[in-house]
Amino acid sequence: MEINLLLIEGQGNGQWEKVRTYFGKKGFAVYQTSSVKEAFRVLRNEPIHIVLSDFWLNGINSINFLKKIKKGARPQVEVIFLCERVPLPAAIEAMKAGAYDFHEFPLNHRLLMAVVEKAYEKQSLFVEKVELERKVRERFDFGNIVGRSKPMQHVIEIMGSVAPKNVNILLAGETGTGKEMIANAIHYNSPRFSKPFIKVNCAAFNEGVLESELFGHEKGSFTGAISKRLGRFELANGGTIFLDEIGDVTLSTQIKLLRVLQEKEFERVGGNETIKVDVRVIAATNQDLKKRIDDGKFREDLYYRLNVVRIELPPLRERREDIPLLVSYFINKLNAEKDYRIKGITKEAMQLLLTYRWPGNVRELENALESAMALAEKEVVEAGYLPAFLSLARPQNGDHYHIPIDLPLREIEREVIRHALERAGGNKSLASKLLGIGLRTLQRKAKEL
Repeated sequence: MEINLLLIEGQGNGQWEKVRTYFGKKGFAVYQTSSVKEAFRVLRNEPIHIVLSDFWLNGINSINFLKKIKKGARPQVEVIFLCERVPLPAAIEAMKAGAYDFHEFPLNHRLLMAVVEKAYEKQSLFVEKVELERKVRERFDFGNIVGRSKPMQHVIEIMGSVAPKNVNILLAGETGTGKEMIANAIHYNSPRFSKPFIKVNCAAFNEGVLESELFGHEKGSFTGAISKRLGRFELANGGTIFLDEIGDVTLSTQIKLLRVLQEKEFERVGGNETIKVDVRVIAATNQDLKKRIDDGKFREDLYYRLNVVRIELPPLRERREDIPLLVSYFINKLNAEKDYRIKGITKEAMQLLLTYRWPGNVRELENALESAMALAEKEVVEAGYLPAFLSLARPQNGDHYHIPIDLPLREIEREVIRHALERAGGNKSLASKLLGIGLRTLQRKAKEL
């Protein structure tokens, strides 16, 4: 790629023409001026990568000139000052203001070329970072959240209100309702969007490991701690931490979480150094935390620290009007990701999707569509390509199934257990009694299926 240089001459040093000639012969596009006003015009209108400027500009404070470039005209441009003599304090001030380097006349052109190439490499990384941030923010823009139903519009309205504010948020909803996606959208639409977004699934670690994951540990603090490790809170400093399945955190770890939320400080496992952090917390749960408080399994003070703003994510069965939109979204998404060529879905297949209860919510809908698209031999998803369990018809009283004779036994067993759990409100003891099997048998089968 051609590198565009802007040369800004100062007091007419004869070296500038040599600089222009040297870089021109090397294939650079060279713009040249001795006017600061003209320099700003060029920076606004031309794709300048590197500025080579005399430090002694006529009647202009070079430090202020540099700050105006970095804060307004073209922040990503790297500025290299060329000069005959410059006091050390002035050079230090310029470097603090964002200057890339200094070179004194007479110039070593090869050395200057190496510096320009490194400055361009640094700028390219900056541009890539900005472009990546733009794409991520675009991906998680609130307008990309699929849902025109009243429950989802209410969720989006709350998100828009709280995203810019530095408050903790509790996302509540069943598994598969999109809590992680909502957390992403809130972070990337907040003032912290350029800072880290760290995710932790609290249910994936036992107590000792989770404490180390969250707060880090010092070398030798326990068997296997062969080196110091930074915790997720430390890594998220300045940004956001997403604590998924917060209801599964043990009481002892809850105490330490409460301290971070209250005091914004903690110590690593096995350490004495107090570490200060500035982290926004977004927590998520599919459990009834109020009930866990009543059962003595969740701290009430931690609950209120997390629950500054609560966002309830509706299950898919309560926003069925969004299913056609979601189907269209997932077909387009999976076509792009998997190189499928699916153009749509039949009315019969859509009717199956609209009448199913979707206990696994949006995640289950996506999985069902991906399965159908993988099996589809035509350009549309037909009912026969959808997973067999969708063809289970439920009468209004919900007490019986009409089961197709060719449905696999595993699918029948999975749906019967799922239906019993729904009727029992998630109470496995009651569901096992409804099914006439032992609690352990139900737990084992539920895990297998």
